[in-house]
Amino acid sequence: MAKKRRPQARRRKQPRAAKHKSIIVNIPRNRHDEQLSDRTFEAIVRSFHAVARMHDGLSLEASCHEEGTTPATVKKHLPKALRRSKTGKWIARKNDPYVRALRLPGPHGPVTVFARGYSEAKLASNYLASLTRWGRREKAYELAPFHGKSVGGYELLTASRTLHALRDAGLLQLDSLYASLKDTL
Repeated sequence: MAKKRRPQARRRKQPRAAKHKSIIVNIPRNRHDEQLSDRTFEAIVRSFHAVARMHDGLSLEASCHEEGTTPATVKKHLPKALRRSKTGKWIARKNDPYVRALRLPGPHGPVTVFARGYSEAKLASNYLASLTRWGRREKAYELAPFHGKSVGGYELLTASRTLHALRDAGLLQLDSLYASLKDTL
């Protein structure tokens, strides 16, 4: 006589988390809600730089090697910035959902701005590069492409008078693009 099979309990599907249009990477995700360590923050910044190099045409491995990180670190911190191609290679998405905390010059000193996606971060990076060139040559045409443009709802400074005043006061610091949330709190 065959044994009767007990009906298996059906597993309930867990409700999916709501898809957010943007994700702030450097907000801690652990349950203790601690601040990010400096080491983790640096790993995230290196991951962002590696993804940016991938947009310039490098492979994941080559870009990670140049930035001093590993593909596993990039996949861990920025999984939605990458996708697999049909051939199985990892490639960078055209735009990603991550929000980056960036430091840009403001009218009264550096300001932390939240750029949504790769395209806004690239605009901010190009702006800082042009601002550095403007600091050396003081040619207005360096900043002309950024007139009226904004990053994260913050309009980029292009007025020479304001930039001269900031530079003379020592408030035009262009050391790093990425800002830690520790600086903003």
